[in-house]
Amino acid sequence: MRTGLGRGLDVLLGQAPPPVAAAPTSGISEIPLERVAPNRQQPRTSFPAAELQQLAASIRRHGVLQPIVVSRTADGFELVAGHRRVLAARLAGKTAIPAVIRDDVTDRLELALVENLQREDLNAIETARAYKLLMETYDLSLDQLAERVGRSKSTVANTMRSLQAPQILQDAVVDGKISEGHLKALLSLDMSAAIAALGDIIAKGLSVREAEALARKLAKPRDRSEARQGRRADPELKATVAELRAALATKVEIVRGRKGGRITIEFYSDDDFQRLYELLIEAGRGSR
Repeated sequence: MRTGLGRGLDVLLGQAPPPVAAAPTSGISEIPLERVAPNRQQPRTSFPAAELQQLAASIRRHGVLQPIVVSRTADGFELVAGHRRVLAARLAGKTAIPAVIRDDVTDRLELALVENLQREDLNAIETARAYKLLMETYDLSLDQLAERVGRSKSTVANTMRSLQAPQILQDAVVDGKISEGHLKALLSLDMSAAIAALGDIIAKGLSVREAEALARKLAKPRDRSEARQGRRADPELKATVAELRAALATKVEIVRGRKGGRITIEFYSDDDFQRLYELLIEAGRGSR
């Protein structure tokens, strides 16, 4: 079954793609690799060395089977799609690469996102950064972004939440030291506890379930009376949190103390902040 991402550019742009024959190109040409400049908006930043070496070995034996896509520049070409193939071809010792030259490309961001998201091998941080870039570039709300990338709103929001992690945790995901599941487990901790847990996860090779158990242990309230109080209030608190999440369409957390507490409302862009601000202001006016 094909997913929303598998439908390609039409999903990101919110419209049906033109027939292949209608896209003006100059056909497939062999162009010098030295004249191909990278796409400055390439969302993928990490290419595992083993993966590139494997592709390079295939290119040495069979050549580049799928042409890259480029657009003309004043002194050569700018890459639109095919970054990994370019890197592997250079590793394979190639000096030229087959390319489709498209002079009609006005927006390289969508095409770069399509190529990477369709392969679904971006890590969580790269995906979140791509979503954020798309949201900010086109002034999209979270609902609009989710619709365009063919994912549920909660999935997109949870992925973008990974950008709230300390940089050291984000780097660990990009470097392949921990998975998205590990990162989610660590997001519930404060920075010092999260960094300590990160060291244990890497050093001991903990699974995601083991990381979740470690996070629960580190986040456990020190005061037993506070823990008992939390358990007594739990059903009521859960219902309140669920009601607020439904009303605000975002993640809400409530933490109670002995005499008070705090409510945390998450937002994922300036547009999302403005939406929540207007909702809360309107609710305040209506209660007067």
